[in-house]
Amino acid sequence: MLRLFVAAYPPPDLAASLLAHTAALNIPGAKPVAQDQLHLTLQFIGDTDPRDMNTVRESVARSVSGLPPAVLRVERLQTMPPRRPHLIAAILDPNPTISELHRRLALRLARNKEKSRPYLPHMTTARFRDTRQPEVKGHLNPAPEFTVTEVLLVRSVLKSSGAEHHVEARFEFA
Repeated sequence: MLRLFVAAYPPPDLAASLLAHTAALNIPGAKPVAQDQLHLTLQFIGDTDPRDMNTVRESVARSVSGLPPAVLRVERLQTMPPRRPHLIAAILDPNPTISELHRRLALRLARNKEKSRPYLPHMTTARFRDTRQPEVKGHLNPAPEFTVTEVLLVRSVLKSSGAEHHVEARFEFA
């Protein structure tokens, strides 16, 4: 089985900056994500039979079709979820292209449509185990922006050293 998700990646300089801002929050035990793995998940697909890859690729291609590139703005860093936080995320302002893409991908690829939560576009910058940490919200000023011109179908391989991401396919916006 292949563990798949659809994602957009920020430029390396922005990823490095977000990780530096995260480190400056000084949350004990926070383990930053690898810079090359910092991403916006557009749809988690999960375990997929390799024989279904062509169908998944076609679904992603159709979902991206006709959508323009998206300019995304990082609003703040925040611990999540609110009650028992275990990660720090870069929260993005809502964007109509990304919202529509997520909606299309969820319709085509979500495994459990009944349990879907409202989509909050964010990029996880660090994880921690101690959920007794205080809630943190830190606005970034000026708020960094980046343009998403493509999305990727990514295979995640879980290892004891952490997840490895492998790009399976790229899909450009119109």
